[in-house]
Amino acid sequence: MPYIVLARRGRPQLFANVVGQEHVTRTLQNAISSGRIAHAYLFTGPRGVGKTTVARIFSKAVNCKYKKGSEPCNECNSCVEISSGRSMDIIEIDAASNRGIDEIRDLRENVKFAPVSSEYKVYIIDEAHMLTTEAFNALLKTLEEPPHHVIFILATTEPHKIPATILSRCQRFDFRILTRSEITDKLKELLVSDNISVNDEALSLIAENADGSLRDAESILDQMLSFSNDDLGTEEVSRFLGLGSYQLLDSLVENVLKNDSAKSLESLNALADHGADLSQCLKKLVSYFRDLMVYKINPDLIDAAETKAQRLAELSKNASVEKLMKVVRLLTLTESDIKQLGYERLNFELALIKLCRLKDESIPLDKVLGKLQEIESRIYNVAPETPMASGIVAEPETAYSDAMVGSVDVTESKTDSPELKESDPLNSTWTNILKDIKDKCSPALHAILKESYLVSVDDSTLIVDFDPKFSWHREQLNDSGNKKLIESNLKEIMGKTMKLVIRTNDTPNKNDTPVSQKDMRVDAMQDESVKMVLEIFNGRIVDVKR
Repeated sequence: MPYIVLARRGRPQLFANVVGQEHVTRTLQNAISSGRIAHAYLFTGPRGVGKTTVARIFSKAVNCKYKKGSEPCNECNSCVEISSGRSMDIIEIDAASNRGIDEIRDLRENVKFAPVSSEYKVYIIDEAHMLTTEAFNALLKTLEEPPHHVIFILATTEPHKIPATILSRCQRFDFRILTRSEITDKLKELLVSDNISVNDEALSLIAENADGSLRDAESILDQMLSFSNDDLGTEEVSRFLGLGSYQLLDSLVENVLKNDSAKSLESLNALADHGADLSQCLKKLVSYFRDLMVYKINPDLIDAAETKAQRLAELSKNASVEKLMKVVRLLTLTESDIKQLGYERLNFELALIKLCRLKDESIPLDKVLGKLQEIESRIYNVAPETPMASGIVAEPETAYSDAMVGSVDVTESKTDSPELKESDPLNSTWTNILKDIKDKCSPALHAILKESYLVSVDDSTLIVDFDPKFSWHREQLNDSGNKKLIESNLKEIMGKTMKLVIRTNDTPNKNDTPVSQKDMRVDAMQDESVKMVLEIFNGRIVDVKR
């Protein structure tokens, strides 16, 4: 007997044998059992997950006279003919090569004829998205109202290319990709029937490279068995897939995480000496670091063999999620560069050197919060006479009226800290003034004034200023009518005539003395609070503003 490849030998003949598509097979079985059979179906999903296989099983089930529940018997003449591809009532059309309007016109003529020996005539149109627009238009009316003895099944890997008018006339079923464990279990089942033993790690590697396609996995396994004469191990699979040695790839990942550029390049060189396809190695490296990243976040999301899971647990301890994200991003950019520019090995080597120089500078959030609390506690424990980092100089004023005596510079003294408000009498004075203006003057003027901050105050003058972003508020306060209204209320509040001045670059401040940028930087460096912040966060002063 001629040899039949695994992909054909392992093709399911019953709904129960279909791997990983229970949501589809159960719905179709219920439809068959209840007699609610639609006239058109659309099967979508990646290649090699069972779309055409399910279509054939469905064709057998609707035409089988001796079906067991909703499963075909696979023994009657109808089932045998369909399984062997000899049935004249099951027509499979490859839309990739029969995509024109002439082929669809022939189909429209043929659907009128009754089935030869079956109850239903089933048209299975594979790669349906390849049909031309004219062909879809020609199919539209027939698909909407076919004869009662016709069922259409459209299979496609690209449902977005199917016109909406066609989609609306079909029951759609989305086939999912298969997991590694589902593929390996099926491969084991096929190997048991052939009395062949293959270790789980080799099968797992085949499943990972099949990208969720059972047919691809079966084809790889079939070819591997011929390559190795039934003596199949992880190294043979790795070498056959163009990955060189699996251990070398694993050591490459470890060297990158250790930031050892010399050994990383040695591992890459060894992979090249083993005849590895470097583009395949790069893809595998991306997949490996992606698994590490996901495993670091949630180990349950990784579908891997036990030995691989243990290795992921071991390696993921040496890097943070942030660093792994950077690694994956850099590797994917390297893939793109190689496709566009070439220089495969050079770009791969450059990527490894960059990866090994990536520093894991991320700080966990709980540590950041802890350091902020430490800064806060240390700042508030500073003696009252010590100048604060914000530029506030606390004066030992106590009474409301006494705060008017002298001139105190409080630039950038706005703060929400209750401790600072209580310790700064000028800040307390300004708060009370604003409250009285709101109550006795105008809420609108209060809304303008509250965005300002008090610069200085003496017996006759009150100087305020605004941040640059409050230019509109500055303009409103410069209005003579508004200023007079506020000054009249200040006289009532303070008990004496007060002049309101809005500081500009030319406005003198009695306590201001010319200070250079260099002097301010020196003063900041000597401030104890600034020293604490720089020390804890390993920071540096970028700019100093008064």
